[in-house]
Amino acid sequence: MSAITIIVNILAAIGLIALLSYIVYYVYKNMKERQTKYTISQLNPPGEYMQNTGIQCPDYWVNTGIDQNGNYICKNSFNIPINNLELCSSTMNFTPVASGTTWEYGNPNGLTSLNNSDKYNFVTTSIVPGSISRCNWINSCGPNSSTQGIWSGVSDICNNPAPSTST
Repeated sequence: MSAITIIVNILAAIGLIALLSYIVYYVYKNMKERQTKYTISQLNPPGEYMQNTGIQCPDYWVNTGIDQNGNYICKNSFNIPINNLELCSSTMNFTPVASGTTWEYGNPNGLTSLNNSDKYNFVTTSIVPGSISRCNWINSCGPNSSTQGIWSGVSDICNNPAPSTST
């Protein structure tokens, strides 16, 4: 064998290894993207629901509009029994997500997404006079004393410790 043949064979082997590496990388990346999309699609409630409806009112309550201060007006239209009638009424007002922000990540309209700490602070505080926070509603206004109020997507945040603010 001549030196040229040996060099050509070595370069061909290197090229084959590079091509196989690229194919493996492409397949791995494609599978990882599919897994991520599948995982996101299995989240309950989905991000689109939380952004457009879920953050407004508790589950099974109806958003009947916006008050003069821009807060969501939520009504117990289906007359679901509530606990603690002194604190919780059949119509409650809740603060909207601040203008220019979005509840979920990846908003194509250029809005700023709330991080985990912002979400926690949002659901644990209320700036609506005479109303309570979303977490207080979950813990105080459930159907009876042994059941919490249901608010998908918000309950998970309220029932976990505050996110760490350290980096």
